[in-house]
Amino acid sequence: SRAFQPEFVESISNVSVAVGRDATFTCHVRHLGGYRVGWLKADTKAIQAIHENVITHNPRVTVSHLDQNTWNLHIKAVSEEDRGGYMCQLNTDPMKSQIGFLDVVIPHHHHHH
Repeated sequence: SRAFQPEFVESISNVSVAVGRDATFTCHVRHLGGYRVGWLKADTKAIQAIHENVITHNPRVTVSHLDQNTWNLHIKAVSEEDRGGYMCQLNTDPMKSQIGFLDVVIPHHHHHH
């Protein structure tokens, strides 16, 4: 039966962190079944991870999941080039996706000479 197609339960929260801090995006799905959750960088379409496997060569990217419904993308020690949208994608037909945005905040240092 195709009654239980996977779907997103809620949208991905946007993340705003200071440079050097860690960021986590969480994708909430249900009825995942045999489908897979993928993470892509939205602007470049570069695949970050598929299911439990990290695809990107960026050593700061890891994935985790609590259960079949809660999938996390972790970016350690974020830098300015990490800024932008991260897409959680389900390999349904047609493909379903949603995007969370990472804003990297540059701390302002006041130098006293």
